[in-house]
Amino acid sequence: MRSVARGAAAVAAIALGLGAWTPYAAAETVDLGGQPVEGSTDSATPTPLDAGLWATMLGPQSQPQYFSYERQIEDSTVHVGVAGTPRTADYDGFYVYATVETPDDPAVDCGTGDASSDTTYFDAAIGDEVLVGDEDAADDPCRSADTITVKLERYSTSSIEMLPVAIKIVEEAPVTDQGAAIADDAELEYDVPDPVDPADGPQGADSFDDAPVVDAHDGPVTIAAELTEGTTLLWRVPLDWGDQLVVRGDLPTVPADGPLAGVSAQVKLVQPGRDVFALTKSEQYYYADYGEEPVRVVAASHPLRYGNRFRDFEPTLPGDHWVAVSVERAQDREPMQVSLDLTFAVAHVDAAAPTYKDAVLAQGGGPGPDGYSPDTPYLVGDGEFSAVASGNPFTSEGDEDDEWWGPRRGVGLGLGVMSLVCCAVGAVWLTRRRAG
Repeated sequence: MRSVARGAAAVAAIALGLGAWTPYAAAETVDLGGQPVEGSTDSATPTPLDAGLWATMLGPQSQPQYFSYERQIEDSTVHVGVAGTPRTADYDGFYVYATVETPDDPAVDCGTGDASSDTTYFDAAIGDEVLVGDEDAADDPCRSADTITVKLERYSTSSIEMLPVAIKIVEEAPVTDQGAAIADDAELEYDVPDPVDPADGPQGADSFDDAPVVDAHDGPVTIAAELTEGTTLLWRVPLDWGDQLVVRGDLPTVPADGPLAGVSAQVKLVQPGRDVFALTKSEQYYYADYGEEPVRVVAASHPLRYGNRFRDFEPTLPGDHWVAVSVERAQDREPMQVSLDLTFAVAHVDAAAPTYKDAVLAQGGGPGPDGYSPDTPYLVGDGEFSAVASGNPFTSEGDEDDEWWGPRRGVGLGLGVMSLVCCAVGAVWLTRRRAG
């Protein structure tokens, strides 16, 4: 079985005409979105962030970047998600560390995460998430600390390319009831949906913010998808408590002696916090090769319940979940278009949802932040509360003509400016290294 790392999207690369850069840097990739921010390389002075979606670059020298977040709600859980988009076939990835300071320890461990690339889909995005304060005791510093420090560090890699990353911070209010418990012997169970007549639905997008919404709550939806080798396309499926997402991809037959024989495709899911995953039963897979026989791939989630976070189940928060479909790059020839039928299905488990506090306190005491209510318990931006965790304060409202598929949340601010600056920095670093 091919070892495929957690993945699902990537950022548009900027070609500067530098001969030292690999040809892959000019390929189209997926935009993670986010507001550009410059991370601090000094652990004593981290760059402060509000809740929201942020974008930065990790350089080729693996120098860590430091950020900080000031907790706004007493006893809250802070979700720190990171997604990255490798640009090279060299092994690449990142680590994310969350720490808090106490009088006895300047860096109490509050969780770590990591994600790495895969050689088959090396430029599909990778992602992981750290939860700070989710099940800690009230006096645990990870739950009580005012300031959370986030350290991003790149894997040791031979790549000279910059690694674009997006940082998603959501602060979740405390609950009064966690809702339905998960059985001790719970396992992954789902029904693979049967395809229906392909709807006249939208093709996927190469941007998280532009991904069209597919509403499959009233029954399966099948889309005849078309992709070019070496690309990733995204769709969004909104999930609420108790919902379970299953996505089926049907790969058609291709001639055994044709150029597409053996080309691989994968389907993965991305949580609101940008954590990337793909759950399957032991006899099913989320990737497959085009060949002489029809092939099916499957990616699923557990039913969405609050207790998932304590059992390493996916997903953990309500909101838009992205379906990411990637096709490996063409080798020694021009990329070709491939097709597959995607069937989206959402099942619902009739189980009690969590309930959040009617009123919250500010961190350190006193009245809670303006705008909070138990119906909007997720702080997704500076003073912006939402009913779902996927909210992005750096997007504008989308077009009204997409209502059949659900509301589009518009186009977020991309990484173009940061890409140009950081690519130039990478080029200077490379030149100096060679000169030395």
